[in-house]
Amino acid sequence: MLQEIFDRRSVRHYTEEPVTRDQLTEMLRAAMNAPSAKNCQEWRFVVITDRATLDRISEIHPFAKMMLQAQAAILVSCDMDLAFTDGHGYLDCGAAIENLLLEAVHQGLSTCWCGIAPMVDRISNFRMEFELPGNLVPMGIVAVGHAKQSRDRKDQYDPEKVVWWKN
Repeated sequence: MLQEIFDRRSVRHYTEEPVTRDQLTEMLRAAMNAPSAKNCQEWRFVVITDRATLDRISEIHPFAKMMLQAQAAILVSCDMDLAFTDGHGYLDCGAAIENLLLEAVHQGLSTCWCGIAPMVDRISNFRMEFELPGNLVPMGIVAVGHAKQSRDRKDQYDPEKVVWWKN
């Protein structure tokens, strides 16, 4: 099993250690290797490293205060003109984000995924801030940095949430 799956945690406190362009590129490479319906690959990414912009994100998203400490963020949007269906756009971008999160762990980084869609006010705020055209729906934004403190691994397997069909 991939250790990164179990080591991934949502981290909201980061050091000032920079995140490199190479690390961010590897995260994007992993994201773009996610599955997508009919291989539409409708995801689009905006990489943010500008301190003022990261700080502004904390003002336009009610649960993104960690951006004040993050060294980077990746905005993931869906090009709805390319998505097999709107619903598939949500699923495909979610898969891309998960790959991005796991590669961050592999790179020694920490992340926190903040949802944007389907909240209309958040979609509007991010469209305005990043001048996104109407066909792009911002799905989520991921804070990236080096964790201030490590967190213990937690196995969240719960057999009560599983039905073994016809066994």
